[in-house]
Amino acid sequence: MTDDHAVPEASQQLLVDARALRGLAHPLRARLLDELTLHGPATATLLGQRLGESSGATSYHLRQLSRYGFIDDEPGREGGREGGRERWWRVRPGGWNMRGQVFLRDPATRQVVRAVLDRHFQQRRERLERWTALVRERPDDPAVRRWENAAADSTGHVRMTPEETAEFTGALHDFLRSWSERFRDRTAESHPGTESVEVHTDVFPVLAEADREDPRDGER
Repeated sequence: MTDDHAVPEASQQLLVDARALRGLAHPLRARLLDELTLHGPATATLLGQRLGESSGATSYHLRQLSRYGFIDDEPGREGGREGGRERWWRVRPGGWNMRGQVFLRDPATRQVVRAVLDRHFQQRRERLERWTALVRERPDDPAVRRWENAAADSTGHVRMTPEETAEFTGALHDFLRSWSERFRDRTAESHPGTESVEVHTDVFPVLAEADREDPRDGER
């Protein structure tokens, strides 16, 4: 049996299609991808220990994430497909992109993309809230003091057309990718004193329609 799901080269950005979207919908796969993103390469055993799951479960779901192109083998590690030791996994260097609005318009993918996006934004919000709580409750903690002047948040408003906004977003993403490339292969072991730094970007119009009744209310 052949798999006709075409996955681009690891250096290229993965555009998530409907099939890969469903592959990402499993909660454990989302947690595994999050762990690899935040903490760098790991094995199924290490991830199982962190998440309280069996290595068999994490190994299976890691292979599924690899099948859909979200992760691949960490180069330079012993083991792998032909080795006798465990595979080391990493997030694909090229990253991935999901057309969430397109999937939300399609009744066939609307439910699964809502689940994926809701979980994504919940995890993102929880990490920000944990940092904010640390700053509020433990301001004199050495780790907090070390990072307090580096962390930042801001909100800006610019009046643009959709076309100008798309151009702006593309330039912003190119800038972020260029900086990320400088630090791509760093790990906690290779660069002591570093932490996983999270950057949130939300580009959206403030529409009058947003003040109207939530269209999902009738579906709940």
